[in-house]
Amino acid sequence: MKRRINARFSLIAAVGFILGIFAFYELLFGEFYFGLAVAIVLAALLIFCIIKRLGTWKVVLIGIAFALAGFCWSGLYYLNITDDACGISVSVTGRVTDLGRNGAISNIYYLEDCRDDNGRTLAGRVRVYVDDGSVLSTGDVATVSGTLDSVYPVKQQVNTFYLRNRVRYELRNGGVVSVHAGKLKLDEKVRKYVYDVTFDYMPDNSGTMYALLTGDRNALDETSELAFSRAGIVHLLAVSGLHVGFIASVLGFALSRLKLRPLTECAIIIVPLLFYAYICGFSPSVMRAITMLVCGYISRALFSKSDMLASLCWAALISLAVCPYYIFDLGFQLSFLSVFGISTLYYPLNRLLLRKKVNKHLRRICDALFISACCIVATLFTLAANGGEVAVFGVLLNLIAVPAVSVAFVLGFFGLLPWVFHYLMFAADAFLQFVLRCAAAVSELSFATFSFKTAHISAIVVIVLLFAIGGFLHLSKLGKKIFYPVCCFLLIFSIIFAYIPRRADNNAYVVYGSDDSVTVAAVVGDEAIVVSDFSDYSAVSEILGHIGKYKVDKITLFVARSSLARSEVIDAVKNCGADTVYILDSVDGLKLTDKFGDETNVFYQRPNTCVGETLKVRSIFDGELCAVNITLDKTDICLVYGTERSSSVLDFGINAEFYLLEAPCESYSSAKVKTLTPYQSGFPCNYGANKYGNFTIAQKGDTIILSFR
Repeated sequence: MKRRINARFSLIAAVGFILGIFAFYELLFGEFYFGLAVAIVLAALLIFCIIKRLGTWKVVLIGIAFALAGFCWSGLYYLNITDDACGISVSVTGRVTDLGRNGAISNIYYLEDCRDDNGRTLAGRVRVYVDDGSVLSTGDVATVSGTLDSVYPVKQQVNTFYLRNRVRYELRNGGVVSVHAGKLKLDEKVRKYVYDVTFDYMPDNSGTMYALLTGDRNALDETSELAFSRAGIVHLLAVSGLHVGFIASVLGFALSRLKLRPLTECAIIIVPLLFYAYICGFSPSVMRAITMLVCGYISRALFSKSDMLASLCWAALISLAVCPYYIFDLGFQLSFLSVFGISTLYYPLNRLLLRKKVNKHLRRICDALFISACCIVATLFTLAANGGEVAVFGVLLNLIAVPAVSVAFVLGFFGLLPWVFHYLMFAADAFLQFVLRCAAAVSELSFATFSFKTAHISAIVVIVLLFAIGGFLHLSKLGKKIFYPVCCFLLIFSIIFAYIPRRADNNAYVVYGSDDSVTVAAVVGDEAIVVSDFSDYSAVSEILGHIGKYKVDKITLFVARSSLARSEVIDAVKNCGADTVYILDSVDGLKLTDKFGDETNVFYQRPNTCVGETLKVRSIFDGELCAVNITLDKTDICLVYGTERSSSVLDFGINAEFYLLEAPCESYSSAKVKTLTPYQSGFPCNYGANKYGNFTIAQKGDTIILSFR
């Protein structure tokens, strides 16, 4: 009997593992329905296979991989939980790493092997903001005083940079107390050597070459990076298969005369490749390329042939088993999807060329076009779902950029050798300058990119379609007539759905900013309000992005403490569509009436008064603004300002479902009311906002739902 799905063992295991990661991630935030739905589907498939006497091992394998993913993800999550710190004044002593140091120097440093002034060891690294003008060097052992806060990289959007580099704390308002010279580690010495050589011998594109060799874009100027991005060739700067393949080819050519066995050759080649991965910080794309290379060697040794799709699935399985959070890394997703597109779509296109008996020179050009097109098709909807712009000329520009960048990489790689070899960098600089000029010319076109929105389901549909087009799904004529139209319909529907604004029903979205200030957006029907200090740009941007998901006709802004408002944040919200602004306190340092202009009505709201009908906002004063109460239908949410005055809010008789506090307050703990503060602090009803990400408070009937999404 012909198999319907030409499935590999590795493919089935990888699918089960990925489903498990997402299921347990959703479970972490209280969304157990996804995991429950997957479990029910697996159980139904197993029963169906037993009744029909089909291969039950596939369903069992998915179930085992699903469970293992939960074990790996849960273990990783709990390993990254640190002792909570919230606004603690402390001195931290640690060693300065080279994260972010080679290139654009700023006042941000990353310290490792840290201890506080009580001798307590801090797990992981500390991101330090030095505000006193002091300059630290890589390897220095520095003592910095400031305000220490915990960071939680596993939130609504997983911060893979923090996870991969073990960043657990942030120290703000830092001042350097003492500095002692230290030593550089091996990988830091190598990166420093690469940085020095490229900047000494490449006058125009040293930052680009440094990024090309190490994957670190910190030295790349913003203009060049933007040009590469808008032209659709920024992927060439990520260390991946192109770079690993070149090193493996050089080593393989050197070993070819020895006529070694595949596994012996693999064992020799893997050592320098792992060292290169070590220099590149074990980035997901590098580890994917190395794992695929090893799988290819093993396949040739065992089966005398290699299978790109099987190798890709093994690479995904091994990478995610070691680091489950890689699945949330956009670079990881794009790297794997690019290879997936080549392994499924390229070969049918190549067979078409062979049947047409195309001229060999034209075939080479078509091959390059096809490979570029396969990568773009496979990654297009993932980029769109993540809110990125889509480059129009990426396929064509890759014809020029890929060979030029490949030659530049080879010249730069050998140019790192000492003495006369350094002068190869001048030739590499010329090739990169040519690519940069092409990218800049394309990026300046007004139609170089276009905005494209879609839902994440689109990326899944495209993966299934490519799997079928690649010949891995065997369908009858009737099956093809049903399968492809259904997939196309789902794809079109998901794109249309992403552009349709939704009506909201009693929805409040809460964001804690970097300084623990609270920003709230409440949406009911066609009306929305934003209550904020307008002091944190990223928090306000996230709030406006949340409102943008809904069909809203009226937006009203409430400036809680205008003395804290910042000009750049106010400038960012001018064009959000708000026609009315209320200032809740009496101090207006920015003169918001002038800032918003004549098109926006700016009013001062009287103390202890209520504004609005569907959405009601009440300012609470006890001499000065101490709280703001927001009412959505039957739900009350109270923002409390300042721990020294917050206890008086309870005396006003506000019966709120949730109190949003900027810092813990014992009066709320003793009252045992539901509070949300920036960090876990032992409150009996504290949900720990920043620990689990920013959250939504919604009402369905008589039930109040708190969702950390």
